[in-house]
Amino acid sequence: MAQKLILESVSYSYPFSGSPPVLKDVNLVVDPGEVICIAGRNGSGKSTLSQICAGLLFPTGGKLSYGGSRIKTRRDMSGLRKNVCLLFQSPEDQLFADTVLADISFGPRNHGLRGSELQAIVRESAEMAGLDIERLGDRSPFSLSGGEKRMVALAGVFALRPEILVLDEPFTGLDHTHREHLRESLARYRESRGASLVIVSHELSNVWPVAVKYGLLADGKLAGLRSRAEIAAEKDGISRLGLRLPQWGALEHELRRINIELDDPSDYHVIAETIRSYKEGQDD
Repeated sequence: MAQKLILESVSYSYPFSGSPPVLKDVNLVVDPGEVICIAGRNGSGKSTLSQICAGLLFPTGGKLSYGGSRIKTRRDMSGLRKNVCLLFQSPEDQLFADTVLADISFGPRNHGLRGSELQAIVRESAEMAGLDIERLGDRSPFSLSGGEKRMVALAGVFALRPEILVLDEPFTGLDHTHREHLRESLARYRESRGASLVIVSHELSNVWPVAVKYGLLADGKLAGLRSRAEIAAEKDGISRLGLRLPQWGALEHELRRINIELDDPSDYHVIAETIRSYKEGQDD
């Protein structure tokens, strides 16, 4: 089960002379089992924030803590990295081994696992990511399609069994099938491990069916977390940030105004059935 991750008044500046802050006074709480989306246009500081959450960058200001323990020094970051893992935006930045099997095995092997225990974790992680390890295991990850590369990178992260998984633009470049596949894989992992997910994205349509809370990042400043309904009600505000509601998000907002609730606004079957049931009720 995940622990609570807290960022208090976190700022970050890259170590270049005269470099302005990339993040400014960011406050974020990731509660156990939550699915959060951090949304913002390109250049808003999303990737920097994701790397701080995963322990890859140390804040230049503010406080960072995990599971009630303050992370005071760069040395303390190693403990955070054992519990929080980052899926990079580009899978090529995460893949390096000669074969898919070796790539997924690297993390748990580096943590000391061997033999049947290692094999079991690799097979379980590949299956959770929806990979056919028998077919792809001996192939080079760089010979695969973009979607398959993303799933190999994801399986490698799953194999580390993080309590919090941070994903930087995970849906970028994926076709509809692989986007659905990725959402299903993340749901399986979260349910099996009680993990938290922090999804960083410049657009909302692919994250809308998954995330429960949303934080809007602009010019290095993060607005407080909001629900889907609150985000939908701020359509004009998010447009000014260069973001756009998915069509079904806007539809969900309009239907809620006439007291029609949708279980899954991203599923057009659910939308059609809900509207049909509403009309039948009106006709009775």
